[in-house]
Amino acid sequence: MTTPLHVPPTDPAPVASPDPLAAAVLTTGSAPGAVPPAAPPTRRGFVALLVLAAVGAGAAQMVAALLSLTLKATALDAAGATTIISLSSGIAGVVTLLTLPTIGALSDRTRSRFGRRRPYLVASAGSFALGGALLVVAPNVPLFVAAHLLITLGFVAASVTTTALLADQVPADRRGPAAAFLSLSTAMGALVGLTIAQPFGAQLALVVGLPTAFAVVTLVLLAVFLREERLTAPPARFALRQAVGVFWVDPVRHPDFALVFASRMLVFSGVAALNGYQAIYLLQEIGLTPAGLGGAILLTVVVNCGLSLLVAPFIGRLSDRLGVRRPFILVAALILGAGLVAASAATGFPSYLVACGVVALGQGVYFAVELALATRVLPDPENPAKDLALVKVADNLPVTLVAAVAPALLAIGGGGNFAALFIAGAASAVLGGVLILFVRGSR
Repeated sequence: MTTPLHVPPTDPAPVASPDPLAAAVLTTGSAPGAVPPAAPPTRRGFVALLVLAAVGAGAAQMVAALLSLTLKATALDAAGATTIISLSSGIAGVVTLLTLPTIGALSDRTRSRFGRRRPYLVASAGSFALGGALLVVAPNVPLFVAAHLLITLGFVAASVTTTALLADQVPADRRGPAAAFLSLSTAMGALVGLTIAQPFGAQLALVVGLPTAFAVVTLVLLAVFLREERLTAPPARFALRQAVGVFWVDPVRHPDFALVFASRMLVFSGVAALNGYQAIYLLQEIGLTPAGLGGAILLTVVVNCGLSLLVAPFIGRLSDRLGVRRPFILVAALILGAGLVAASAATGFPSYLVACGVVALGQGVYFAVELALATRVLPDPENPAKDLALVKVADNLPVTLVAAVAPALLAIGGGGNFAALFIAGAASAVLGGVLILFVRGSR
């Protein structure tokens, strides 16, 4: 099991890297052009509810990405399940890339009697509820895709809003612990959600319904508890070029940033190759039954989270002490590649679990140093929000890219060629590690 990094959004990894979007909000406090409210005193219990809501959203999203979407696609068409998942994940990936900045901008500019963040918490809860219900009853692929999109929109809205609330409601000198827990909320959500869903095997109504209910309840609780100052001043004028510009940095003027972006996208493509097709691989190649799939994926999540969290703090301190980042990223990419190759050669679940452990070690090293390097090569360090948002795009774009190329790789040799997919992912990760050596603005 590997990490998304995604908000992912469709197939994010269980152990999330520190959220670049969160870092942007923590640095700037609000989006450009927003009229910030006077920060109200932080209410007792607010941070706990904020983190709980983020974990709830992560639970609903990750159970869908890791388990329930595969169960439903297999029920609709066992032979075509990989194609269904590829189609749905590709569409959801595009939607995620478009809605991440859009929802953030809309929230900053919202002026309502209910505040500017609360409406999006409620909308997130509603989107999760509708998406979960539709996933259970969907009789065909179009409605399956619609359910996936609703779940994705719920997760994006929850991620953007909880991150913004951290800046709105928590004083700058007290954000550290809350920011750390928010960064790990997707990983925590994966563990909680799969723990809730796993006992029910292939009973889709419960596998989908319980994590979704947890997300809805926690998001609504936060919305009810939230105290916001109502904004009356109109928002600053918004130019279309500002929305378009968030997706662009000139690679000629800023080659180091372009290299970091490309490296990150290649490494995450390797992760996405395993994340997006793990469940169907375990069913079709390893020979697990649908009833046993949830327990197996939960075990991979535990191995992944445990090893990544064990390795990352040590590597981060060592990297700080030595003052270097690039060699660690190359080593991480090589370890990730080795894990993916091992997964492609797995002959049973135990050997696959060992491969997941190797991948977890690689991503633990990667997440310990990569974002620190990225912050050293930003085109405008004094105004980092836009450029860190682009780093977030590099996390999520691989989901769409892998979904586009996976069917061709899987079709090699007559179909079901997961080895080709995983080895291609390994090559992508290693290439990303090599590419980082050409960055000159940081060691």
